[in-house]
Amino acid sequence: MEVENENENNQIISLDSLLELLGNSTRRLIIAKLTKVPHSAPELATDLGISRQAVHNQLKMLSDYGLIEIIDSDDARGGKYQIKSNISIKIDISPNYYNIKYTSSNFDDKDNSIILKDLQCANDYSKIKSSNKKVKFLGDEIVKIEDKLTELDGKRQEYLHQKKLLLFEIKKLMNEQYRQKFEDMLKGRDLKDKSVKQTINQAEEVLFTMFFNPNRYFTRFNVDKLLDDLFFSGMDIREKSGRSGPIRDLLEDMSRLMGFLREDDEDWSFDF
Repeated sequence: MEVENENENNQIISLDSLLELLGNSTRRLIIAKLTKVPHSAPELATDLGISRQAVHNQLKMLSDYGLIEIIDSDDARGGKYQIKSNISIKIDISPNYYNIKYTSSNFDDKDNSIILKDLQCANDYSKIKSSNKKVKFLGDEIVKIEDKLTELDGKRQEYLHQKKLLLFEIKKLMNEQYRQKFEDMLKGRDLKDKSVKQTINQAEEVLFTMFFNPNRYFTRFNVDKLLDDLFFSGMDIREKSGRSGPIRDLLEDMSRLMGFLREDDEDWSFDF
């Protein structure tokens, strides 16, 4: 598994909490509407055909997690809500690859004018006088950007496919060159067949956790980082300490068989 958290120190909500929030269809509808136009709770209740209490419950949850904020609080209807956060998630799942790329940060719409001035089209836009022509110009620029995004998505899919093929070939090599040797080494310790299979499965999971994210693991890494990516990030220090020993032993066994995995002063690295 690969999980990339960009701007990690600026995370406003954990990935697990975010996915839980987006798992509710009503909350997704509310978020979709607020990205376009600020709405009050009564307006959302009318549009969605649900009770105001139900809307308030969903708005409170989204507010508590920092996804939305209230504006015009002096409004007789209790104010309107708007999006507060910039969030991006990319999820790739295939038989050979599982990746989540997640970024989040607080959103400040006051920066829009500064960003617009930095765009390449800003000079041409400033010369247009008619509002109608300005809207048309901006619409055309959006279409151009969408075309470029589509082109980038196509290239991204092509590179992902190439990465999946390489990972599949690595799996094949592991099975052909290392699996039997690893199995023989474990059986030499008089382990039960079930324990041997479980250890081999864990070794494969460890190896491909590292290959899924080469930028994270092809330099020096420690066992704690690996444990976090193996879904143990919720453990306390005592639990993690109990897990780290067996994982370290497993890495040492893998290193004996695989000349490209090396230990250096309690850290590990790939010798590529």
